Amino acid sequence: MAAEIHTATGHLPPFWDKSVIFFANILSLFYGNLAETEVLKKEVGALETYGSRLLPLVDLMFRQRGNVLVLEVAPDGHLVDYFQSELRLTLPEVRVIPHAVYAELGGDYAAMSAAAKQAFDGLKELDNQWLDGYVVDNILIRLAGHLGKKTIGTREGSRKGNDKMLLQRFLESQGLSVFESHEAGDVEEINAAMRRLAVHGYHEAVIKAPIGASGVGMIKFPAQKVCVASDFPEYIFFEGKVLVQGWLDEHIPGVQVVGSPSVQLFVGLDEAFLYDVTDQILSADSIHEGNVAPPRFFSQGHDCRAELLRQARIIAEWLHGEGYRGPGSIDFQVIRRDGNLEIRVCEVNARVTGATYPALLARTFLPGGAWMMRNIRFDPQHNTDNLLGVIDEAGLLFRPGQDTGILPFNFNPDSEGRVIKGQFLFLSPDMHGCEESIRRMQAVDKIKGVYDRD
Repeated sequence: MAAEIHTATGHLPPFWDKSVIFFANILSLFYGNLAETEVLKKEVGALETYGSRLLPLVDLMFRQRGNVLVLEVAPDGHLVDYFQSELRLTLPEVRVIPHAVYAELGGDYAAMSAAAKQAFDGLKELDNQWLDGYVVDNILIRLAGHLGKKTIGTREGSRKGNDKMLLQRFLESQGLSVFESHEAGDVEEINAAMRRLAVHGYHEAVIKAPIGASGVGMIKFPAQKVCVASDFPEYIFFEGKVLVQGWLDEHIPGVQVVGSPSVQLFVGLDEAFLYDVTDQILSADSIHEGNVAPPRFFSQGHDCRAELLRQARIIAEWLHGEGYRGPGSIDFQVIRRDGNLEIRVCEVNARVTGATYPALLARTFLPGGAWMMRNIRFDPQHNTDNLLGVIDEAGLLFRPGQDTGILPFNFNPDSEGRVIKGQFLFLSPDMHGCEESIRRMQAVDKIKGVYDRD
C-alpha cells in the first residue's frame, strides 16, 4: 500500500506514538563494514560522544513517556541541566552501554561477558516494547528477539534506504535527472567508466561505495587518471560493486553550482511527512559542516522549492515501499546550466542525520523561523560550565520565549572532559538574525573557535 505524503515545511510532523529504547549505535552505521567504520572514527574523532545529540530529541520523536536512550558515554551534565531547566524539555532515561558490550547483546546469553549480562538484564526489566537506533542492524534485531520486543523498522528497510546503488537505479527508473553514473566491480571497470566520463567532459570522477557517510566511502579522482588496486581501500568493495559518477561542478563550461539543499522527512507506518527544506554547508571536499533553513539561495532568484518537494515525494514513497520507517534526509544538488536550473538527488540518509537534530529543535522552539547549525572546534578547549556561562553572559544563550539566540545541543569532550568541539543551533525569525548571532559569538574574546566538519 502506497504511503500518503504530507508537506508541512517549517513544522514538526506527528512522530511515533510509542515508547522506545533507542540505541545510539553510530558504530553500526556501515552494517558490518568494520574497516570503513575505523576510517570514520579516525576522520571524525570522538565518535562515541555524538550519540548525546539524541538526548533532547528522543522524547520529540517518541511521544509516549518513559523512553530510554542507550549511549556509549554519559551525556554532559551541564547540557542536561540546560535542556531540563532552561529549555524545559523532557528527557529520556539514559543507560550507558559501550559499543563493544552492545555488540555482545545479540549473541547467546551464556557466552556474554559479565558487563553484557548486566546490560541485558537491565534492558529486560524495562517495559518499553519497541527498539530503534541510528540503524537497524543484526544486533538490534537479535536483541529485540531475545528481549521479547519489536524493532520500529527492519534491517532490510534500514539498509536499503541508505544504499546509494539502489537509489541510483530507482532514480533512473523514474526518469529523474541523475548524475552520469556507471557500476563497476573492479579497478578495470572503474577505469573504463572514468574514460567514458572524461570523454563526456568531466574533469573529475567520484567512486562511491553503496554504503557510506560523512565523506567516508567516497573517493574523488581526476577523470583522466588510470587507477591501480592500491588506490582503493578494501572496504570500498565490501558490498560488491561501486558507483563511478561524473563530478558536476563549475569546471564544466556553463555550470554554476547554486546550492546543496536537503528535504527533511519522516516515514511512518502508512504516511510520510516532508517537514523542512534546508541547505547544507559543505567543505571544499563536499564534507558536511552544517545546515541552514531556509536555503539562502531561495532569496537569490533560485527558489526551486516546488521541484525539490516533488522529487522528495517520489523518494519518500520509495523509502516507504522499501520498508524504511523513521526520520531521514534527501540531499540534492542544484545547478544553473546555460540559464536553466537542474536539480538532482545526491543521496538519501535513512536515519537520524546531522540535519535532524537542529531541524527538530528549531521547529519545536521556532516554527516557521530560520535556523543555522554549525560545528565549532575550540582552541583552547573549554570546560562546559564555562562555555555555557560565557555564551549566557554575552546575552546569546537561547531560552523559550525568545525569538533569537544560540542553542548548544552537544559537546564533544577530550579525555579530560574539556570541550574540543560543539554543535550549535542559531535561531532567529530570519537568516540575518542567525548570522548576527554568529558574528556576536565570534566577537566574544573568551571563545576562540573555527568551523569544523560534522
